[in-house]
Amino acid sequence: MLPIHQIKDQILQTVAKSNRLVLTAPTGCGKTTQVPQFLLRGGETGRDRQILVLQPRRLAARLVAARVAAELNTPLGQLVGYQTRHDSRISGQTIIRFLTEGLFLRLLQSNPKLDGAGFVLLDEFHERNLASDVALALVKLLQESSRPDLRLIVMSATLDTQLVSQYLACPVLEAQGRMFPVEITYLARRPTAAAKPSHLREARRAVPPWELAADALSEVLASTEDGDVLIFMPGGYEIRRTIEQGHRVAGGPNVSFHPLYSELPPDQQDAALAPAAGRKVIVSTNVAETSITIPGIRHVIDCGLARINRFDPVRGINVLMIEPISQASAEQRAGRAGRTAPGTCRRLWPRSEHRHRPAHTTPEIQRLDLAEVVLHLFSLGVRDVEHFPWLEPPDEPALDRAIETLIELGALTEGGRSLSPLGPSMARLPMHPRLSRMLVEAAQRGCLERAALWAAFISERDILVPGAAHHFADDLAQGFPRSDFLVLEAALSFARKVGFDPGRCADRGVNANACREVERTCRLYLDSARGLSLTGGEGRREGGLASMAQCLLVAFPDHLASRRSDRNPACDLTAGRRAQLDPDSVARRVGLILPLEITELEARAAKGQLSAGAAPSVRTVLSLATEIDLAWVHQLHADKIRRERATVYRPDSRSVETVDRQIFMGLALEESPLPQPDPSAAAEILAEQVARGVLKLEKWDDAVEQWIERTRCVAEWFPERRLITYSDDDLHVIIQEICGGASRYSQIKDRPCLPHVKDALCWEDQQFVEQMAPDRYELPRGWRMKIEYCSSPPVARGRAKIQDLYGLKVTPTVAGGRVPILLEILAPNMRPVQVTEDLANFWANLYPTLRKELSRRYPRHEWR
Repeated sequence: MLPIHQIKDQILQTVAKSNRLVLTAPTGCGKTTQVPQFLLRGGETGRDRQILVLQPRRLAARLVAARVAAELNTPLGQLVGYQTRHDSRISGQTIIRFLTEGLFLRLLQSNPKLDGAGFVLLDEFHERNLASDVALALVKLLQESSRPDLRLIVMSATLDTQLVSQYLACPVLEAQGRMFPVEITYLARRPTAAAKPSHLREARRAVPPWELAADALSEVLASTEDGDVLIFMPGGYEIRRTIEQGHRVAGGPNVSFHPLYSELPPDQQDAALAPAAGRKVIVSTNVAETSITIPGIRHVIDCGLARINRFDPVRGINVLMIEPISQASAEQRAGRAGRTAPGTCRRLWPRSEHRHRPAHTTPEIQRLDLAEVVLHLFSLGVRDVEHFPWLEPPDEPALDRAIETLIELGALTEGGRSLSPLGPSMARLPMHPRLSRMLVEAAQRGCLERAALWAAFISERDILVPGAAHHFADDLAQGFPRSDFLVLEAALSFARKVGFDPGRCADRGVNANACREVERTCRLYLDSARGLSLTGGEGRREGGLASMAQCLLVAFPDHLASRRSDRNPACDLTAGRRAQLDPDSVARRVGLILPLEITELEARAAKGQLSAGAAPSVRTVLSLATEIDLAWVHQLHADKIRRERATVYRPDSRSVETVDRQIFMGLALEESPLPQPDPSAAAEILAEQVARGVLKLEKWDDAVEQWIERTRCVAEWFPERRLITYSDDDLHVIIQEICGGASRYSQIKDRPCLPHVKDALCWEDQQFVEQMAPDRYELPRGWRMKIEYCSSPPVARGRAKIQDLYGLKVTPTVAGGRVPILLEILAPNMRPVQVTEDLANFWANLYPTLRKELSRRYPRHEWR
């Protein structure tokens, strides 16, 4: 009997008295499969009162539904059914209905009162998905308004019960689980392996997780301990590589390998959970971390990575990113090895690294773009999203950005208080609002099928293997607009032609599994659009491409960029940003482009340019780009275009121009030069380029720098004079004066600078500096020794040979005798023999010894 049965009566008694319950029980206790059956058999629901069980993952929803149906001895899809993004098995007889949290929110759009439902069970709530947070709040609101009879149970293995129970004001029940000890080991250090050798040293690279996992698997299978093995990897690609490597190092007739992840066909998912004749190795994503208990697992190998849903500024939407898991997730994974007997867990990262991992995974509400969920709330009649009863409210700036995005896309009316005419259709499409806006536009322009495909390309992972040569761009026709999406279309077409064969796809640099995901997502998007009566067939290829480019411009206007020259990849972006076009992009014409990916990369500094401890520079790269016609911007976004007159610097000609230009979201679309630039603005811009080191004033020489240092020293020695110290502001004014009346670098390059620098002081102060900090000091033999000044700290330094100092008994001074000159005394070979501010001491104590030594070496020189 599963541990959850011990509190069966308490569960039924609690839901009979209260419409809310928080239930916590360790993984493997049976809460996911048994609690719905308790409610069904306990008489708390009738044939017309469904039990909705919300799952965070599609795979878990299907597998758990199949398990419960088998235990109730009923065909799947009748008494027990499930619904996921790509699959559904329900009927009019279904009472226990497993579905993903995202589909539950869609269900609320068509059935806002949940008519026919008696229970909502939120399973694995500790994962804190954004959809589960919103579902919790919406059910709570529903209970407090029109459905007080609706029962809510929040279930989890590791849950902050106090937070949720206080939010719901409801009782908490806890089940005790059975757990055997699990021996946990770590890597001694993060290993590296040799990569291609360079001419200086052998480069190093991180060992891929599948290689580490295969080594760990070899150790497990070689030990005397029995039991199946569960290996955690972040995604399908890593799972496939792990199985390939596992076959090479640990394969055998008695060992079978099974992948397990959401995108697999159902028969392969079922095979992973079915009993095997020999020893079984399951390689799974974090779907096996919770919800699903796999019998026979005694050993876990954990790569410590998972795909985490996060807002991606590269594409401007929420995507799955590979990241290290939290300590709590690592504990969940390790616990899989101790369900039926003592087990082991090999963590493929060092113990020191584990201590620095976050304790828990950050809730999605703190790391996702909120535009999609805000649009969903508006579609459900929630107008004041700021005061929506969140379990934990999102950051106010994130909420504001979501509303601004929806207004920009036309989903909300100006002011963001209600849905626009487009809003309901956009809200009902299962995708980010940018993509739903693109599909709505595509339906009107007759390119819906291509739009659904491009939306799938955007929302799913890249189908091209990074760094692999594929050559799909070679056969593209030379037309307008050219787009990197056409390369992806060609790659997908190849994958279809070879039946998505992983090996043949890999040979051409294509990820077969990613192509399958794009296919399924494309079908989902098309079916959803057609279900809303959004229709539109493909027209001619040229027209279809132009229409698609305009759809992208409608959905991603803030991604617009301009390439000014075909000699370099530099581009201007909206909001005044700068970037470079990816050299592999096919959208290389000078003019406007729309990149879907805007990626910040660490730039390598040239040798010697980056000092120790200095922060590396960052460059922004544009990719997945499509060419855009200027007329389309005027047609689609006329309200965002404004005219202005601006004075700008031209790096290519090193000149300043005043231009009349059209500005779109901070990006200059068109510029027309005017005859003469504004003189004061031109001088200001040239001065700024000089101050930044872009332009150099040839006559800003050592004499100028020494005058500045002399003045600063005198200001330090005579503070009562209140001299200027040539601050940055002072220097900027001086440089601007030097640049006065000019608009080109050639006009200022050789202009005299010292008179302007000196004239920053009045005549009397200039004379005072000349007297107190002279640039020369006359020595007894008549030679005028040059004095160099340094203001930090204020020092006057002179260099002279011993013979030039004969007759000078005491240290010479400046500042009216206040400050001794730091003398660097030179031998005849011009090398220093002493640095001193006490010349008398030098003559008395050091010179006699030096004279004996130096006179022997240089007998032709005078020695006194």
